[in-house]
Amino acid sequence: MMITPFRLSALLVLLCSTVIPVVNCPVATAQDGTAEYVMHGDAEMVDQEMIQNPGMFSGVSTYSRSLVRQLPVDRGWAYDSPIDKQIGNMFRSSKLKLEYLHWSLKGPDDVLLGTPILGVADSTQPTTVFDREAGISRGTGVQLDYNDQSMDTNGMRGSLEFPLPEGTLEWNVWGIFRNKSIRPTDDIYATQSNSIPDDDLVVVTNFKINGAPASNTNVYDTSYSVTMNTEMVGTGVNYILDSYLPGDGFRMQPLFGFRYINFNESLNQVGVDSGVALITDPRTTTIYSKSENRVFGPSIGARTEFRQKWFTIGAEPKFTFGFNRNTNQVATDQLFTATDPRIVTVDKNNEFSPIFQLSLYAKVNVNEHFRCFVGYDYLFIGQISRAFNIIDYNENRDAANPAVGTRVQDNSSKFSADGITAGIELIW
Repeated sequence: MMITPFRLSALLVLLCSTVIPVVNCPVATAQDGTAEYVMHGDAEMVDQEMIQNPGMFSGVSTYSRSLVRQLPVDRGWAYDSPIDKQIGNMFRSSKLKLEYLHWSLKGPDDVLLGTPILGVADSTQPTTVFDREAGISRGTGVQLDYNDQSMDTNGMRGSLEFPLPEGTLEWNVWGIFRNKSIRPTDDIYATQSNSIPDDDLVVVTNFKINGAPASNTNVYDTSYSVTMNTEMVGTGVNYILDSYLPGDGFRMQPLFGFRYINFNESLNQVGVDSGVALITDPRTTTIYSKSENRVFGPSIGARTEFRQKWFTIGAEPKFTFGFNRNTNQVATDQLFTATDPRIVTVDKNNEFSPIFQLSLYAKVNVNEHFRCFVGYDYLFIGQISRAFNIIDYNENRDAANPAVGTRVQDNSSKFSADGITAGIELIW
């Protein structure tokens, strides 16, 4: 076929009306960051190849206008959201502290396990004792006084700090491992085989009679054991305001928050009487007491520090307007005779119990992400019930079972603990 000028002109017109509109594809960027491609041609024939090479499409033969949008990869509804960014910024500037605690808890201070014997100046010294049932002499006996003022124990504390606008949010949790305290009595019973009469000792517990002082003793001629367990846990949340003087040097940051302390203690006394002297059945007397204190309330305080490049020293006093909701329990078994049943009494109270804590510390800045520190803590709780002072040693002779007279009583005292701390601080 001969190519004439007319046919050549018609071919050029056809090429200009089909190929050129597809090759020149305007590209626009949408507000959400996606790419938009505007093309002329058949929209059904557009696929990922168009995005990669928009100039190579065969068979495009129409003048329809199409819009193709390249969407980003879907990474979930929360990805790059304002909440996701805020959480990410918090963790990038957060702190984690881990501490070892070596504390000394205030324990019983010369607490008499029982009531004073009527007519005896000091019942903790050997004295002639009489059996409450038969009224006959049981030899020489002593009452126990419990003295363990410094109950050393260990614990752990961890805290997290997150930056917030104009301040820092701190959450801490800590615990003291269970401390076991024992009042030894082996030295008393070890003298029973001694030829010296005054050294042939037994242990006694004296009881009031209907609330009045009396000489009314339970005698244990075989053994007597005393065991006390004490444990503490706590947690708190504090909002610490930013310092008015940023940078190194002296800084003071007011703080306020809320704290909770759980203090539990139990005391178990077990005495065994052979009954040989009275020709009766053996008796194993148990007097068990338990106190549960839940102290909580709002706190105020301040964090004062002196900062330099390589070290920081500081003090953090805090005061808590605390309220103590305590539950106390006393249980007895075979109290006066082998047939006395187990008797349990419970008492619940609510009382104001302020808390004061002072923390002193010195930090060494190893690098921008790691610090180590040592410190000293002092903790004071205003009103707290202890297992050794909630027992009312009493015999109710007006009741069918006199053992019901020994029951729980409401008795609170001050508590304190102090000790050293050491730990590390990680900074993101």
